[in-house]
Amino acid sequence: MVAEWLQRLLILQDRDSHCDGIQRQIEDIPLEISREKASIQKLEAAHLELKEEVKKLDLRRLDLEGEVELTEEHIVKYKTQQMQVKKNEEYKVLEHEIETQQNKISELEDEELQLLEEIDQKQDELDASSISLAEQKRILKKHIQRLKENFASFSAELEAAQKAVKDCETGIDAGIMQQYWYVKGQIKRPPIVVPVEEGRCKGCHLKVSGEVESEARRGTDLVRCDNCSRILYYDR
Repeated sequence: MVAEWLQRLLILQDRDSHCDGIQRQIEDIPLEISREKASIQKLEAAHLELKEEVKKLDLRRLDLEGEVELTEEHIVKYKTQQMQVKKNEEYKVLEHEIETQQNKISELEDEELQLLEEIDQKQDELDASSISLAEQKRILKKHIQRLKENFASFSAELEAAQKAVKDCETGIDAGIMQQYWYVKGQIKRPPIVVPVEEGRCKGCHLKVSGEVESEARRGTDLVRCDNCSRILYYDR
């Protein structure tokens, strides 16, 4: 039969393990909130980039319209000059310039038509992005709010769990508790109090010395694994 002090220690370990589990959940929440906020920023950045593309295309469209207007002014000027010249050669030169400017207008208008199609396509993408962004932000913000609520809930739960550990700790010898917390600080992963089975520590799974196994079997004093330092007991 397991000694009473060991039974209390095992109960404390169970409560302490519960505290650690809650603590890990609490520690994970800020990280998860940060990830969700980063996701929102990434979505907003992608949407803004698309918005800037539409803006640049629209500015290019305005530039093209300005070039067309300027070219039309040149044509008007050349036609006015045509009416004033007397030599046939000068008239033909101006006629050539007018034709060149008209061809330029045709090219600019073709480019503008292509640009308008691209603007329409990008605008459709932007409209779809706006709807998608709003929905995804709603989902992510809802998740963030739920995480914040979980944080508050887990914090209250942790406080109660820590009290349960303290209550249990008061019934255990101070020297034993000192060793328990020391071992916990030394090992990489729980459990801290483990049984000896077939001469092996169930924590590190290595064979313990005969002396350690015999002391664990007696169960009167605290004994530790001579490999990993965990507290050992023999479960009859």
